[in-house]
Amino acid sequence: MLGNWGIYRVFKRELLRLAQQKSVRNLFIIVPLLAFFILGAIYYKGALRELPIAVYDNDNSSMSRTYIRFLEASPTFKITHYISSDEDIERAFVKNDVEAVFYIPKDFYKNVLKKIKVQVKIYSNSTNIVFGNLVYRSAVQISQLLSASVAIKRMAPLGIDPSKISGTVLPIQVNSRVLGNPQYNYSYYLIPGLSIVLLQMIVFIAASRAFNNEWKNNTFQGLVTASKGNFLSMLFGKYLAFLVYGLSLCGMVLAVLFPVFGIPVYGNIGGLMALLFLLITVNIFLGFGLSLLFKNELIALDLAIFYNSPAFVFSGFTFPIWAMPWINRAYADIIPFTHFLTGFLKIYQLDTPVHFIWPEIGKLLVFLLAGFILILGGLTLNGKLIFPVKKIEAI
Repeated sequence: MLGNWGIYRVFKRELLRLAQQKSVRNLFIIVPLLAFFILGAIYYKGALRELPIAVYDNDNSSMSRTYIRFLEASPTFKITHYISSDEDIERAFVKNDVEAVFYIPKDFYKNVLKKIKVQVKIYSNSTNIVFGNLVYRSAVQISQLLSASVAIKRMAPLGIDPSKISGTVLPIQVNSRVLGNPQYNYSYYLIPGLSIVLLQMIVFIAASRAFNNEWKNNTFQGLVTASKGNFLSMLFGKYLAFLVYGLSLCGMVLAVLFPVFGIPVYGNIGGLMALLFLLITVNIFLGFGLSLLFKNELIALDLAIFYNSPAFVFSGFTFPIWAMPWINRAYADIIPFTHFLTGFLKIYQLDTPVHFIWPEIGKLLVFLLAGFILILGGLTLNGKLIFPVKKIEAI
């Protein structure tokens, strides 16, 4: 019975056709396997640990050695070099390949005893801003710890219980609760975003050659025959085939990539899959629209790549959209991944109930409507090329 349905016949034909095309196999199998696991391997450590640092102890006192022991005990740092002159500080970053140099000044201990304010100078390599921020944050924590230790030692001879003076040393305490990636793990943050932006680019690029590739290879008549000339059968038969391939990539991400690299999903997995289903559907129909508008396959591919390539940068994943110039914000708004990402992070990291992402779903549905408008535009412009047969059923 299914064999009499145009949609099923087109779906079956498209599944086989996609499987036989080397370029499609590369897009849906080879590229994801390589890219996903290379990305995972890059960020497998998750959090940055044991940054190589150098120490210049110009005081060589018991307190300076205590400070160095605190540095050694920190999981953030690994002391790889000890230097002994100002000239060595500048050379350390190039010659010794360190990310920071801690300079403990002369008379460090004496000035602390005299209650004179002292400073530990930190030279950090901020050519990579991640290193610079991490060095500064960890250095502040270590310095605060040593300062509190010094203050407690000063008060202890007065007969005061150290446990009772902590409020005097640190009168205001910060009790922070981190929501969404509390481990500050880079793999939890970057791998999902990078893998999904790649996934939607693959789907969009493949879909942008769904119809024009038929014209290029002179196989369009076979599509017309399978659908019995019904364009809706062509459209939705192809859509279902692309959907199978797209959902297979989603399954690879959620069922293989996430478990292999230990990436947790804090929210509802059903809601996450529904959001991914909508993103894939949007990209398929937008790609179909390009494929119908441009008979030249290369032009459609160029436009698909140009439109999708900046998605990760403009989505707000690496830099907040509100801080971008208005023209960048406007471009971000016309990329489906931008709105998907907002809903994705709400579910994936913040465990937000699905009904809180209705605004993002609504925006993705607008993009879906835009895809159908592009398809209608393609039919209007290239209708004679699409249907060079006797009589074709209209939409």
